[in-house]
Amino acid sequence: MLIESSELDALRTLIRPTAQRLDAAGHRLYFVGGIVRDLLLGGGDFSDVDLTTDARPKVIKAALKDSAEALWTQGERFGTIGAAIGAHAFEITTHRAEVYDETSRKPVVSFGDDLETDLSRRDFTINAMAIDVSTGELIDPYGGQADLAERRLATPLDPEISFSDDPLRMLRAARFVPRFDLVAAPELVSTATALAERLTIVSGERIHDELGKLLALPAPAQGLMFLAETSLLDQIGLGSATGSLDAIAALPTPSARRAGLLVAMDDSAIAGFLQALRFSKADRKATTRTLEGARQLAGAAAPAAVDLRTVAARVGDAAMDDVVSLLLMFDAPDTHAATVVELLADLRSREDLDDATPPLTGKQIMELLGVPAGPAIGEAIAQLESVRLRQGPLSADNARAELLDWAAGPS
Repeated sequence: MLIESSELDALRTLIRPTAQRLDAAGHRLYFVGGIVRDLLLGGGDFSDVDLTTDARPKVIKAALKDSAEALWTQGERFGTIGAAIGAHAFEITTHRAEVYDETSRKPVVSFGDDLETDLSRRDFTINAMAIDVSTGELIDPYGGQADLAERRLATPLDPEISFSDDPLRMLRAARFVPRFDLVAAPELVSTATALAERLTIVSGERIHDELGKLLALPAPAQGLMFLAETSLLDQIGLGSATGSLDAIAALPTPSARRAGLLVAMDDSAIAGFLQALRFSKADRKATTRTLEGARQLAGAAAPAAVDLRTVAARVGDAAMDDVVSLLLMFDAPDTHAATVVELLADLRSREDLDDATPPLTGKQIMELLGVPAGPAIGEAIAQLESVRLRQGPLSADNARAELLDWAAGPS
């Protein structure tokens, strides 16, 4: 079957000189993986393009030399040569016949000469298709095109082989289900359930990346449900979120969804999870502060402006939408969530919640109060901040009056 597409034609034109040089040396070049899937779906980002060939890396480099504007060879020992051609990044990898160590998800790379074997080692049938660069012919030995049409997620080999080889593929399955509106094949689901504990050999960084990609999808609910159904959610430490997945998926941002997954945990468990998955220090701080802010507002009998200003001072105004969305998810009558939404909108219309700049400088405070530099200046600035949280922004004149009253002590 020939694939006809203006995007494919443009890419074939760019890479054709390389394909011709490889042909002349007795090798074939194929588009492979996500680009083929996306071409069949009728859209996608074609800035990064994967290809495969039976040629070895030195031959690939020679074939690219005259047409590539830049080459990168960091992956050469794994068989991959990268090249910039036009506005696209092409990565050409020698066919693989990989064997995995059972105690690691890292493959022992063995170069191969057979395209079908290479395709069999890929994660899902919808990614196990290739297009011959020279002819435009689709090569689909594992039924990926039919699975796309039927909205079915399956593996090219028995899923026990695929998931045993690389357990991260089970998390990738959770992402592909909602991303492409697919239904996981029954044998894929049962195998992921049986092999869920294999996820322990996957690094925290890789789990972090996959979970982040899932939470960034427009509608991740079905992926989260897949993780719960297969016990993978328990394996990554999020089993306590199982009962709230629809509500979590409905949160408006990836950062809010991440915090939502942790709502039912105590502080120690939250810290352990974020550390185990190697979240950055900034992300750990932002997530814990967002949760603390939502809990603070949820615990207020009647949230007032001072409560919102106090939370905003800690999390930043940009994160207040996440705080409020979590508050709404709690759906408890005593949170007065609707009132908080209205109050936040009103405050934002009148104040810059991110502006915590003192209305008076340290020098002005020293002159006003007649005190030298020292702890008293910090105490005065803290007093002004306390007043700002209660009353809103202060003018310089109001700040002077407040400090003079404060310095005078109780009347």
